[in-house]
Amino acid sequence: MSREVLEPPVLGMSQNRRYRVNVVHEDFGGDKWNGGNKQGRSVSKGYEEPDLYGEDDDEEDPDAAKIEDNVSGGYKLSFHVSKSFYGGLIGLKGSTKRRIEEETRSEIYIPRQHEASSNVTIKAKERSQVCAALRQIRSLVGSLRRKMRPTHFLAVPLNFGEVQNRFLELKTSILEAQLPGIDKELFTPEICIHLTLGVYVLLDDDERKKALEELESCRSMLADLATPFEMKVKGLEIMNDDPSSTRIVYGCVEAPELQKFADRCLAHFETTGFSASDNNDRDSIKLHMTVLNNRYRKKEIKCPNSFDAREILKRFGDFDFGSAKCSAVHLCALQSSGTDGFYKISGSLEF
Repeated sequence: MSREVLEPPVLGMSQNRRYRVNVVHEDFGGDKWNGGNKQGRSVSKGYEEPDLYGEDDDEEDPDAAKIEDNVSGGYKLSFHVSKSFYGGLIGLKGSTKRRIEEETRSEIYIPRQHEASSNVTIKAKERSQVCAALRQIRSLVGSLRRKMRPTHFLAVPLNFGEVQNRFLELKTSILEAQLPGIDKELFTPEICIHLTLGVYVLLDDDERKKALEELESCRSMLADLATPFEMKVKGLEIMNDDPSSTRIVYGCVEAPELQKFADRCLAHFETTGFSASDNNDRDSIKLHMTVLNNRYRKKEIKCPNSFDAREILKRFGDFDFGSAKCSAVHLCALQSSGTDGFYKISGSLEF
């Protein structure tokens, strides 16, 4: 019996994995399967990571079109990756970077934190190898992003006119009722009341600029919709099923045309890789105007994690906030404040 069967060659891989290398003999397919075996001898072939995606899939990634010939031979690609991801791309003692390089047969350069450039560079002999490395980096960055806290959100302001005035009337009525556990710190600041159309993780100026370009591209989604959008806010509901222990009370929003646009934006931004985990597994935006939120209470003061909203819903459950028009969607920074008291606006889509 062949020694290659009794003691087959073994190939060491990352994470202490070891694989037996199956020898391909000419008897099993001849030259079609083992073109390198011209002398009738068995030839061992090392393990190669299978590429599960066809090269056509790379056409969906705009950076794939930037792959160029390398002056020293082969191909190369330089593309932007936020420095916040560098640690995850490198891994413990460079293990993640080495694994991607080994599996795709490429060479990857990740700038040091103090370098001005934030472009990751991939070099390889074949274009397909550059594409494979790009896919792995994209996948890893997406996984890391989903674990991060959101930094920005798409907002429709409601801090004006009838809705804001009625909001202040409701706030006054609830506080005058002196309900147990209900204080003014629970209320959304009247200058900040809004609708949220999606939350995102944008880590540097390049990502914010790209997100604004994607928002502008959503203008085409308005073609068959009536603008400005009509919005009606009426009634109060809670986010969970137990009104005696809830964290959020919100105003119900009726805006059919805005709902269509919001869902289209959600689907589009899911393709950009910027979405936070809050957007995952969701195909529709729940339009709502937050009225009370336990998160607004001061963190330095020890407070309950929830509040009893039963009496609020009983007395004010059908409260009518009136109507408003939406003529713009803003990309805003979370936990920020602009000169007017509203969230800091990075850019807008006006219509």
